[in-house]
Amino acid sequence: MSEAVRNVAAVGAAVGVAGLLAPLPLLRSEAQRAAALALTVASWAILLGTLVPDGEASAGLDRLTSPTTALAVLAAVVVGVLVLIAGVRVVLARPTVWFAMLGIAAPIRIPVSVGDEDASLLVPLYAVIALGVVAWIWGRARGRIGAPAGEGPAVLAVPLAAFVAFLLVSTLWSADPTEAAKKASFFYIPFLILYVLVVAWWPRARALAALAVTTIAGATVAGAVALYQYAIQDIWWNATLQQANVYSRFFRVNGIFFDPNILGRYLAAGILICLALAWVRTRRAELVALAAGVLVMTAALVVTFSRSSALMLMVGLVMLAARAIGVRRAALTGAALLIVAGGLAMATSANVRAERLERVSEGRFDLMKGGLTIWRAEPVLGAGLGGFEARFEETLTPLEQRRIRVVISHNSPITVLSETGAVGFALFLALVAGAGWAIARGSRGQGDAGWARWTLTAIVSGILVHSLFYAALFEDPFVWIAVAAAVALARAAEPEPVPEEA
Repeated sequence: MSEAVRNVAAVGAAVGVAGLLAPLPLLRSEAQRAAALALTVASWAILLGTLVPDGEASAGLDRLTSPTTALAVLAAVVVGVLVLIAGVRVVLARPTVWFAMLGIAAPIRIPVSVGDEDASLLVPLYAVIALGVVAWIWGRARGRIGAPAGEGPAVLAVPLAAFVAFLLVSTLWSADPTEAAKKASFFYIPFLILYVLVVAWWPRARALAALAVTTIAGATVAGAVALYQYAIQDIWWNATLQQANVYSRFFRVNGIFFDPNILGRYLAAGILICLALAWVRTRRAELVALAAGVLVMTAALVVTFSRSSALMLMVGLVMLAARAIGVRRAALTGAALLIVAGGLAMATSANVRAERLERVSEGRFDLMKGGLTIWRAEPVLGAGLGGFEARFEETLTPLEQRRIRVVISHNSPITVLSETGAVGFALFLALVAGAGWAIARGSRGQGDAGWARWTLTAIVSGILVHSLFYAALFEDPFVWIAVAAAVALARAAEPEPVPEEA
C-alpha cells in the first residue's frame, strides 16, 4: 500500500485515540466514544495491511483461486466466527474469564513470518483484545452491560492521549516509516485499546484475582522451564544467545521468551506479586504455595543473569517494604544491605569498577550517546516513531557499521527523546507524572485495594527502571494492564454519588 494510505491511517488512529481518552465534553458522549473506537480499530487494520508486502498479498489472492485453498480458508473463517461467538457468550456471562485469558496470553509470543521478516508477536494477546472489543460492543448493543464510566482521571487520560496521538502522527516524518507502522500496529494502538478495555471490564469481574493467579502460575512455569534449560545447558528460540553461551563464562537462559531480560522482567513481576500477597494472606497453604513460587522464580531469575531485572526487583522490594514496615526502617535496612553487598561485590569482583562499566554494559552507553546525537540533529520533533535505528546507523562509520551488531536503543526515555524530540519528551514526562499520581495517590487509606494499587505501582516503577537499560517500556503489555488495573481500583474506592432529593 502507498505511503499516503499509511499516513492517513496513522492520523486516523491518532484522532481515534484522542476521542477515546480526551475528557472534552463533546467526546464524552457514548456515541462519540463508539465512533472513536471504530476509527481506531479501522485505522489499526489499515496500518496492518500496509505491512504486508505487495507481492505476498498478490500471491495470497492467487492461492485463493484454487478450490481446495478457498474451501480451507472458508472453513477456517467459519470456525473462527463460531469460536468468536462462543467466546463472546462466555465473556458476557463471566467477564472474569476474559481477565484470566488476558493474564495467560500477555507473555506469550508466537514466531511469525511476513515476507522476508521474522518476528515474535503477541498473537494470543491480540486475539484476547479483539474478543474483549467484540464482547463489549455486543453487550452494549444488546443492553447486557451499562455504559463505561470513562478511562481514568484527566491527569492521566490527557497526557496519555496526547503522547500516543503524537507518536502516531510522527509516522508522517519518521526516518523509517515501515518501522513506525510496526510499532503503531503491534504495540501502541492495540495496547491503548487494551488499557480502555481493562478499565471498562474491571467492575464486572473478579479481575484482580484472575490476573494475580494467572501471572503467578505463568511466571512459575516460565521459571521452571528456565531452570530446565539451565540443567540441560540448552535454550530455545534464540540462536544468537545460544552461540554467545558457548563463549561466555556463564550460561544464560531465556525460558519461554526470546530474550533473557524479558524473562527476568516477567519473573521479577511474579515475585513482587507473590510477596505482596504473602503480606496480607494468613492461610498456611497459600503461604506455602507462594513461597514455593518465589523460590522457583528467584532461582530462574539468577540464571538469566539479567542485571536490569535484578535492579527492577530491588526497586519493587524497596517500595513494598516502605509501605509495609515504614520508609525509615526500609531505608535503614536497604542501606545496610547495600553497604554489605556492595562492599563484597567491590572486594570480590573486578567487574565492579568505573572503567569496566562500558564493557559490562555491552555497548549501552554508546547507544545512549547515539540517541542524544540523533536528538541534537532534530531537537523539536525528533526522528519520528521507529526512527532510532535508521538514524543511529547514519551516525556510524563504515567500519563501525560492520563491527556493531546492536543498533536498537536500550533506554526508553532516550528513545522517546530521539524519536519525538522535545515536544514528545515533554508529553512523556507529563505521562509519567500523571500515571504516578493516578495509580498511587490515596492508596494508603484504601485497605487491601490500596495495597494492591501500591503493588502495581511498584511493578510499574520497576519496569520503568528496567527500561533504562533494556527499553521496551511501552512495548510491554504488563505496563498498560498494571496502570489500567490501578486506575480501576482507585475508581472502585470512590464513593458513589448521592442523588439529590427532589
